[in-house]
Amino acid sequence: MRVFKYRSGDDKVFLRDLSSLEQDYFWSPNYGNLNDPCEGLVLTDQVFEQLNVLNNVFGTFISLDSVKEAFRDLIAIKDKSGIYSLSKTFTDELLWAHYANSHHGFCIEYDLDKLCDFESTKYSIFDVIYQNKPPVMNFDSMFASENQNKTLQKLTSVKSKRWQYEEEIRIITPSKGKQYYDFRAVRAIYFGLRMKMENIGSIMEALQGRGIKYFQMQLKDNSYELTHQPIDDLYPTKQKYKYSISPIDEYTIDVQSLDENWSKYKPYLFKLAEIARREPYCQEVARVALDTTQSTIDNPIFFAQFKRKEHRYKNIYLTIKEIDDIFALIDDLDENYCSIHPKA
Repeated sequence: MRVFKYRSGDDKVFLRDLSSLEQDYFWSPNYGNLNDPCEGLVLTDQVFEQLNVLNNVFGTFISLDSVKEAFRDLIAIKDKSGIYSLSKTFTDELLWAHYANSHHGFCIEYDLDKLCDFESTKYSIFDVIYQNKPPVMNFDSMFASENQNKTLQKLTSVKSKRWQYEEEIRIITPSKGKQYYDFRAVRAIYFGLRMKMENIGSIMEALQGRGIKYFQMQLKDNSYELTHQPIDDLYPTKQKYKYSISPIDEYTIDVQSLDENWSKYKPYLFKLAEIARREPYCQEVARVALDTTQSTIDNPIFFAQFKRKEHRYKNIYLTIKEIDDIFALIDDLDENYCSIHPKA
């Protein structure tokens, strides 16, 4: 899913935003740093009224003080969490005016799945709900396990309908601060109508070799509507960011997973191994094999597992066509591979 983050381009913060792009992280602030003073506002009177009724009925048998305290802790989750606000659109004139410094700034396009699938961090992702009144918490919100996700959404992602034009989607992080991501999550950058060429050049220079697409925002003729046009990268390079070739042992490739019926697919194990060892975050290829749970004889699925960091592994799953397409782009196979697999 494509999502977008507007950046101001203001001289005071441009270097900060440029640094975060260059270092592959976004900053997740807590609610006290957001521009809407009503962030996280929920109505809790109903809960405490319900608890007081229970206390009057059962007070001689049990104490509900611990339950009240647990509810207060639940509400406090939003104060400990971080929030990264994104939009589903990059062509809204108000967003460009409000969050991109009246078009002096830029807009980042992310792949949401890749943005959130990194390391072992657990994020929650919510579409913001827009309504006329703050959300109401009730007793069911505390104990119904099926409502836990809805409860978190109520606490973190409900706003007044006046904000509806933002089409906001939120990443809720366990704590505020830097959140690192796979650099390939950044797919494109859109430059505002008034952005300085100097700043455009600085971004392109800092992000060399990442395969990012660049666009210049434009006004449609005789219209208030925005459109965009692709522009050339000022710093083209064949050198790929974070490119390396990791080690792989011959025993890592599980040829035993292919019996006589599957033997014709053996070359794909070796092709996938070459693909996996070039993954930017791969330290070592751990295993390459046929995925026997998903494959059919006419549509085999292969998987490679590689070590991303200590005690952290990543699996990739590819079809024959996907392997062929990606393998065809590899232009630095070593002599040993080419001599063993001359037809690869």
